[in-house]
Amino acid sequence: MAAAGAAERRIAHDDPVLRHRGAVSLERGPGWTAPWRLPHHEAELYLPEGGTGRAAMPSGVRITFRTDSPSLRCRYQADPPPRLDGPPEWARLDVVCAGRAPVTVELAETGRDEEFRVAGLPGTMTTVELWLPFYHRFRLRGLSVAAGAAVEPDRDDPPRWLHCGSSVSQGRGAASPSRTWAALVARRRGWDLTSLALGASDCLQPMTARLMRELPAELITLCVGVNAQALGSHNRDSLVSALVGFVRTVREGHPHTPFGVMSPIVAPERERVPGPSGMTMRECRARVRRAVELLRDHGDHALYHLDGMEVFGASCTGLMLEPAGGDRLHPAPAGHPVFAARFATVLRRAGCVPAPGGTPPGGPPPGPPSPAVRSGTGRSASG
Repeated sequence: MAAAGAAERRIAHDDPVLRHRGAVSLERGPGWTAPWRLPHHEAELYLPEGGTGRAAMPSGVRITFRTDSPSLRCRYQADPPPRLDGPPEWARLDVVCAGRAPVTVELAETGRDEEFRVAGLPGTMTTVELWLPFYHRFRLRGLSVAAGAAVEPDRDDPPRWLHCGSSVSQGRGAASPSRTWAALVARRRGWDLTSLALGASDCLQPMTARLMRELPAELITLCVGVNAQALGSHNRDSLVSALVGFVRTVREGHPHTPFGVMSPIVAPERERVPGPSGMTMRECRARVRRAVELLRDHGDHALYHLDGMEVFGASCTGLMLEPAGGDRLHPAPAGHPVFAARFATVLRRAGCVPAPGGTPPGGPPPGPPSPAVRSGTGRSASG
């Protein structure tokens, strides 16, 4: 181990050459960096009833840099997953280089210092992306490349896609981090994804709308309704007004940005059975459509309704994670590519595509987001 380290160039966890795409904030601890998808120092304001740990699960976050090294070593800590209903999730990380299939690494979920090594990188100057686990908390301890290898920041500036959703969007059931449906769409379209998707959340929290208002984006999408129906956060009367208020808050920072609002995908056991909200899933979809129609009738013509049943409907029940007879809610590994392809098609047909030439006038200034960095004295609160 010592001989390998002596022959390698080490990159500190907080080296500015590393870019955390998709992170909203970075927590620094003693010898580690943890990306968050909310401002970590204010996470309890976003989720006061708990669940902040899911914002520390870096779904869609990529550590990126450019190098000509033929190999890579990563030192990290990964925590066990939260308690989940249904099949378990395993900690995986994908190493992605342009034009090559992802290399998936199984991570040790010990919460202690671990490392892995990946060989067979191109060996010529290329962008390397480390797609981090989508259902496990992750702390980077450092990287190493071959001795003498060049290392540069990733300075690409693709269209920025800001997405908000539930566990379906966080990646539940995907084969690996770069193969969640949202990651597949982003990779195929060349979009810079920031995902605010949080399992057991996505209930139109006002603080989330305020955050989306401030983050830069050329495209915004929101998948909404499944947790409102299942958790009872909104009933028939309040869902429409809450969604209208959420969109209007986001619009304060993005008055003209294309904005797609998608209703829930198929949920076989909930289609005709009312949840705590008093709504069936079919009624929930109708309320989401009603909110979008109201906003469009009042002049928001860059807002688009996306029918979740067109993306992942009744014909896809055989591609769901949970077994028949259970509470089927999430795509299985084979379902994520289908979801991704159909979502991209529905977006294109609606005309909901990234605004050309950067964020339109009235939105945030152009330029890549700089995640807020604050020091931590240890591990943050779990959720």
